[in-house]
Amino acid sequence: MNLQYTTEQNLLRESAGKFLAARYDYPCYQRICAAEPGWSAQIWAEFAQLGWLGLPFSEDQGGSGGGAVEIAILMEAFGRSLVLEPYIATVLLGGGLVAALGSREQRDSLLGALIEGRMHLAFAHRDGAAAVKAERRGSNYVISGTKKAVIAAPSADPLLVSAALGEGAIGVVVLPKSARGLALRPYPMVHGARAADVELDDITVPASAMLGANEDAAASIERVIDGAIAALSADAVGAMAAMVAATVEYTRTRVQFGQPIAKFQALQHRMVDMKVREEEARASCLFATLSLDGPAAQRSRAVSGAKAKIGRCARSVHQAAIQLHGAIGTTNELSLGAYAKRLLAYETLFGTTREHLRRYAAIISDPDVSATGLLHDPAAAAVPGKEEWTST
Repeated sequence: MNLQYTTEQNLLRESAGKFLAARYDYPCYQRICAAEPGWSAQIWAEFAQLGWLGLPFSEDQGGSGGGAVEIAILMEAFGRSLVLEPYIATVLLGGGLVAALGSREQRDSLLGALIEGRMHLAFAHRDGAAAVKAERRGSNYVISGTKKAVIAAPSADPLLVSAALGEGAIGVVVLPKSARGLALRPYPMVHGARAADVELDDITVPASAMLGANEDAAASIERVIDGAIAALSADAVGAMAAMVAATVEYTRTRVQFGQPIAKFQALQHRMVDMKVREEEARASCLFATLSLDGPAAQRSRAVSGAKAKIGRCARSVHQAAIQLHGAIGTTNELSLGAYAKRLLAYETLFGTTREHLRRYAAIISDPDVSATGLLHDPAAAAVPGKEEWTST
């Protein structure tokens, strides 16, 4: 397996790093975070010009055909620079669902505007599809229920809302903000991004508003969310790398007892531990990223394993970084606190560390999943049946 970046991937990493270093420093982050809507329309337009908004979509859909590795490269750069723009919510979740489930007309109308930077999407699913019901009435659906903590909902239009269709089926409905009966309660999240609780009170929409109207959307939703978790994990790795670098630099300049504290062996050991946690997180993230095109159970196993592992690594890194900085590490004067908040948010977004440990345990208890490697093609070799696996 070749784990080296290609020439094109290295160019993406270098160009993203240079652009964000020049355009998205810490004072820029502070200005964007303090003002509404919590992201910069100008920078979003520049993302569109750079082709980043079309990165995960095929050329037939107007994108550049990038894969999971390209997304991870970009997201790690976003994490290093504390980017607040709703890339995951709009491009990976919203756009990913439209690409996976939408009709040709829906893809043309929604993805084109998204890739050009003219439309923001948000996916309301945190409470599961059962939190919202979609009742069929003639040629329409009537939507009712509540979705909590919908990331990027305040600035998104339309919203994509998962809903229970009955008999265990799940659908995703496209709801314009202007829909009668739709109400939002917006608020900031701990790391500066915006979210909202969404109330849906008997909203009537045509059947054409449903993505994938003739199929159960559950598998596509799970696949898109797994991809978003892998991308968010790359973002967390970038934030951890920035914290490790900032801590090493600070200890080289902070003088105590007549010498830089970086010379104290006990602190050197702490920083080595931080670097080890960073590299463990990067390896877990890469494993999850490379598994995204694999079978569903193995993909989910890798993603949940990475989410749980990186959540623990992230907490270890940001706690050590703040301790080595002392009280100044908790002030707005330094970017350290912003990185810590970003990593705290990572621990809860798309499921907590504990929830993903439970998901991981449930998946590995399936003998068929345990019998094959995470990146193994099950068609290439016979997999023992449950009876045979148990007997061995």
